[in-house]
Amino acid sequence: MAEILRITTPLVNKSNQSQATKQVTDPSIPFELKDVQPVTKPAAQQSEISQQNNGLVEKETTANLLANLLKDPSATVGFLKNIYVLQEVIKLLPANNTTMTQEIEQLFNSLLINPSDVAAEMLIQGDTSTTFKGELFNYLRNLMSQNPSVEIQSGIANLLKSINNLASRNDALNAVANCLEFMSKSMSQSKTISEKLENLAADFRRNDAMENFSDLKTRVMDLLKDVEGSLLFSQKIDKMSSMTLYNLSRYNDNQDYFQEAATNLWLMLDSSERQKFTSIISQFKEQMMNNPMFGKKDKMDGETSKIMDVLAKIISRQASEGNESNVVSEKIEKIIYSLLSSPCHFTPLLHFVVPVQYDMLKAFAEIWINPNGEEDQRGTEKRGKECSHMLIVFDIEGIGQFELELYVIDKSVDLSIYCPDMYKNVFANVTDRFRKCIAGTSYEIDRIVVDKLERPRSLMEVFKSLPYKRMGVDVKV
Repeated sequence: MAEILRITTPLVNKSNQSQATKQVTDPSIPFELKDVQPVTKPAAQQSEISQQNNGLVEKETTANLLANLLKDPSATVGFLKNIYVLQEVIKLLPANNTTMTQEIEQLFNSLLINPSDVAAEMLIQGDTSTTFKGELFNYLRNLMSQNPSVEIQSGIANLLKSINNLASRNDALNAVANCLEFMSKSMSQSKTISEKLENLAADFRRNDAMENFSDLKTRVMDLLKDVEGSLLFSQKIDKMSSMTLYNLSRYNDNQDYFQEAATNLWLMLDSSERQKFTSIISQFKEQMMNNPMFGKKDKMDGETSKIMDVLAKIISRQASEGNESNVVSEKIEKIIYSLLSSPCHFTPLLHFVVPVQYDMLKAFAEIWINPNGEEDQRGTEKRGKECSHMLIVFDIEGIGQFELELYVIDKSVDLSIYCPDMYKNVFANVTDRFRKCIAGTSYEIDRIVVDKLERPRSLMEVFKSLPYKRMGVDVKV
């Protein structure tokens, strides 16, 4: 019979062991904190968490993206200059596609315009900057100033919303198609879902998409359920899915929305105004039917800005190529961010882009205009007078960057020129030539200031009303 192992306690003198006494806690104290020194986390980890929480926008949060852009001096002429630096970068890429390189170079060369074409180009860019111009909108502005009642303001706002809905329908459909195409490429490993997304995107670009919007919307909702249930579903695709739903919500398929809004406003008017409003709204409706902005997708053949068309092609071509160079990607991203700072509710300014080729010299300029320039004259002696405020930022190849700021009050012009230090005396000595140049017009120069450009200024520094507009509240005591 096998012996059974017996485990005995160690032979230790128990009298030499110190018994740890358990401390009695005070019941009046719920708990005791020990070592309250704060934990310092590495900065890199904080950055990673920030990028994860920001989703698609990895560098800046969505709320502050355009605000930071406005404060950045490079939001002005810098992005045009980056385009030409980008051209040099592309030439240096050994692995770049030869055909694409030639195409991009041709686009770059066609981007510059002659000085004689500047005025016509600016007229086109100004004409496409807003939809709310013409006889109808002038009438609505006068109507609101003469009848500042809540009912009239609400009726005018509803009519403007209906007009904007008609003007932005194509944009909303194209935005949905872009989102679907992005998800299709991102989920290319799933051939079935990818093809469905691609086909649905193509249907949103068809000329009959408006007539079939209800059916297309149902198909999108069903397909997004399949996308969310896929193993390839990720955070970025989730963001894009939300953007798709948002763009769908932008589209109002009520065909009678404009007619209903116009009728409601007509009922608010007295008999003397109704006939005038009927005549103006009828003319606008006729013009609207002939305007490609309100028509089908295949009618977008009106006069467009040459510069903006070329910029769009350059960005689109680079995006479709998927260039692996971080330098190129960063410059394309900066150009897009700069274009985002064009007129919107963040920057209610007229914006013009003018790259010029004069003989062998290249000049890149951006122009920003506040038609209500009196808002920017806070604390000056001319505050309260109506004026236009302009900022022209331009960079001349081989010379440097300049800033030209103008206040145009009636027919009087206040001109400030900020130039590189070495050219300060040169421009100070030609102020009389500026006066002679403008002598043939109905304007006259009241004051000219020439000074050194210490640093590029941000839009918020120049247009001092922008921060107040962004806050949304203007309190007068």
